[in-house]
Amino acid sequence: MKRFKFKLNQLLKIKIQKENLLKIKLAIEIDRLNIENKTLELLISENEKQKEDYKLLLDEGVCINKIKYCNFYISQLTEAIEKQKLTVNIIRENVDKIRSDLIIILRERKILEKYKEKQVAIFKNEALKEEQKFIEEVINYRNNPNLAE
Repeated sequence: MKRFKFKLNQLLKIKIQKENLLKIKLAIEIDRLNIENKTLELLISENEKQKEDYKLLLDEGVCINKIKYCNFYISQLTEAIEKQKLTVNIIRENVDKIRSDLIIILRERKILEKYKEKQVAIFKNEALKEEQKFIEEVINYRNNPNLAE
């Protein structure tokens, strides 16, 4: 009996490799997104703390240079927060793109696997028919010795 050979097996292997690569890429980008989100949270909390300190400085009547420095630092933190928000959004878009690519690859792989299953079922059915045909020939040969002549 001959072995089943799926003609699109190489393509299926490639899809599985792409899927694995995209899963790794997605995990890396999600980790990167988490790190950038934590950085953003730290910047926001530092900004809020500095604003509170700024209000205290104004209430205490501290020298103008200290107030200017604090104000400058708060403005720098605000700019850093805006840049960090842009970075987080870019990474989030990248994560979404990788996810959509992964979904497409998963669908393609599942389609190929279902097609392979159907081809295996057809192959088994044909092999069963051939086996039954062979058995019938053997039975006919045994029952009808005149065919041998």
